[in-house]
Amino acid sequence: MKQRHKGWHRLLIIIGVLFISLQVFAEETSRAELGEVVLSWEEMKKMLSEIETLKQDIKRLKDEQAKAKKKKKEPLPVAYSITESHFSGEVKGKYAQFSAKFSVQILKEGWVKIPFFQNDVGIEAITGEQQFVRDHQGYYLLAKGPKTLTFQITFRVPIQVKELTYSLSFIPPRAVINHISLRIPEKGVNVVQMTSHSQLIQEDEVTTIESVLSERDPLKLSWKVEKDSSINRKSQAIVHSLASVNKSDIFVLSSIILKHVTSLEKIAFRLPLNVEILNVTSLHIEQWSTEKLADAQVIKIAGQSEPELKIELSYRLRLSALPAELAMPTVAIIGTDRLEGFLGVEAVGNIEVNSKPVKNGVLIPAKNLPKLLWQKASNPLLYGYQFYGNTFNPLLNIRGFQEIQTVVANVDLVEGVTHRTIEGKSITRLLYFIRNNDRQFLTLTLPKNSRIWQAFLNGKPVKPAQKDSGEILIPMKKSSSQGGELESFSIEIGYITEVNKLTLKGDIQNQLPAIDIPISYLRWTLYLPEYYEYSKFEGLLKQVSQFSKTDKKHQTQINIPTQGQQFMFEKHLIVDGRPYVRGKYGQFLGDDIFLSLPSQTFAKEDKEVYQYNRRAMPSQQVTPNR
Repeated sequence: MKQRHKGWHRLLIIIGVLFISLQVFAEETSRAELGEVVLSWEEMKKMLSEIETLKQDIKRLKDEQAKAKKKKKEPLPVAYSITESHFSGEVKGKYAQFSAKFSVQILKEGWVKIPFFQNDVGIEAITGEQQFVRDHQGYYLLAKGPKTLTFQITFRVPIQVKELTYSLSFIPPRAVINHISLRIPEKGVNVVQMTSHSQLIQEDEVTTIESVLSERDPLKLSWKVEKDSSINRKSQAIVHSLASVNKSDIFVLSSIILKHVTSLEKIAFRLPLNVEILNVTSLHIEQWSTEKLADAQVIKIAGQSEPELKIELSYRLRLSALPAELAMPTVAIIGTDRLEGFLGVEAVGNIEVNSKPVKNGVLIPAKNLPKLLWQKASNPLLYGYQFYGNTFNPLLNIRGFQEIQTVVANVDLVEGVTHRTIEGKSITRLLYFIRNNDRQFLTLTLPKNSRIWQAFLNGKPVKPAQKDSGEILIPMKKSSSQGGELESFSIEIGYITEVNKLTLKGDIQNQLPAIDIPISYLRWTLYLPEYYEYSKFEGLLKQVSQFSKTDKKHQTQINIPTQGQQFMFEKHLIVDGRPYVRGKYGQFLGDDIFLSLPSQTFAKEDKEVYQYNRRAMPSQQVTPNR
C-alpha cells in the first residue's frame, strides 16, 4: 500500500511539472514567433523523457489495480465435512439397533443445516449437546461454526421380512468414509445380498457383516435363515406390555410371543405375590394353572408346541394409598434362552407418574415404542422402556390430585316454534340437541298454566315424570363417544299454555321452559295473530331478522301451526333464567286507524313472570321486526 501511495505522489508531481513546462513552452513559442529563441534542445529532450516516464508510471499503476481485483477472497467450496463415521449394530427381531460415532467439522461461519438420517430411522439417544430437528424429509443436525463436533447416536433401522427373507436398507450420512459392522446373532444365516466392499464373518452362532461405504453408497443387505433340522435354534420370548396407572391400581396387559419353543412343559410365567392374575388367553394353549411359591406365583401352560405362539396375559396390582413409590410388576418368563421386550406406561385420570432411574433396561422415547402398544393405549404413553432378561423392574412415583366437578351435560342447540291464538292458547314445540355424560333426566320448569303434551327421545316416545315441586323430568340417554367426543341426541317436547286473550291493545308476553343444564344456542320462531301491530320486544332473547346459525331442517314428530305474523328471536349461551320476550300490541280498526297507545297495565300472571326474569337476567331493548 505504501508503494502504491508513493506512485500516486510521484505521478501528481510529474503532472504538475509537465503542466508548468507546457505553459512555459507555449509562452516561449509565442516569443519565438516574434523572432526570439527561448528553448534549447537539451531542455526539450529532458521534457520528452519525463513524458515517457509518466506513461510508464500510468501503465504500472493500471497493472497494480488489475492484480488487486484478482486477489478477492474466494468462498469455501463446502460448508461442512463429516470426517469420521463408525457404525456398530446388531439385529434384534424386526429391526437393527446401531450405535454410531461421528466427527463433524463445520468450515464456515454461522449456522449450518446438515442432513443426517431419513424418516424410517428411529433415534433413541444422543450423547452430547448437539441439536437435531426433524421434518417430512428426515433428521438434520443444526450447528454453528467454525468448530469441530464429536458425538454418539443410538438408533434403530427397520428390517423387512418377506417369505423368510430379511432385508435391510439404510442410507448413512454423507461422510468421507462410513465404517459399518452388523451382527446377526442366529444360526443358519445365509447372506444373499451385500453391498460392495463388504466382508462376511461367520463364527459359531453369530454372522457379522463389515462394510466400508463411500460418501454416496447405501447399505443394502438381504439374508435368509435356513430351515435345517440339524440346527438347534435358541428359544426366544418377546414381550410387549402396557401398564395403565390410575388412582386405585396398575393394570398390565402383556402380549407374549414364544419362538422356537420345542415343548411347553418347561415354560412358566413368574409374577410377584402381590399382583392379581386376571386372565391368560391364547389360541395355542389348552389350559393354564397357577401355583404360589414362597416369593412368587407361577403360571404354567399346557398345549401343542408351535414355531410361534401368541399369549395374552393380564394382571393387576392394587394401590393402597397415594402418593406411592413402587416397582412396576413385570412378568418373568422361565424356559427360554432369550427374552426381550418393551413396556409402555399411560396415566388414567388425574394422577402424575414419574419414572425413576432404571436397571437392566433403558428408558426410550415413548414415540419409539412399537405401534402395537400405541394401539392398545387409551391415553398418550408417558414413558417407554426397552429391556432384556427377567430382572427388569422399573420404579415409578405416583401422585394423585383432587378432581373438580365439571358440567357433565350440555345443550348444543334448542330449536323452538310457538303459535299463539287470539283466544288465549299457546302451543309450543321444542327440540333439544344434548350431549350427556351421566345425567338421568332433563329437568324442565314449564311456564305457568302449562301442561306437557308429548315427549320424544331420538324420535321415539318417552313418558315424562313430575316431581312434587312441579318440575317435569324427561328421561335422557348417555351419549356415545365418536373420535374422543360425545355425540348428541335429541329430545322433543310439546306443551300447551293458557295465556291472556288479546284485546284491542296491551302487553304480550311469551316464554319458554327453564332447564337445569346450560344452553349453547337457542333460536325461537314465534307466530302471533294477524290484524295486530307488535313492537318494543324486550327480554332475555334478542329479536333478529334472520338466525345467525342456520342448518338443514331437523325432522320433528310434533306439528305446530305456522299461521300469523312471524317473529324470530335467538340467544347464545343461556346458563340460568327463563327464556322470554315481552312486547306491546295494538289492533287495526280500519285501513288507517291503529290503537297504539302505551299501556302500563299488566295482567297479574304476566307481571309475576316479568319481575322474575328482570331479576334473573337484565333485559335487552331490541329493534322490532316488521
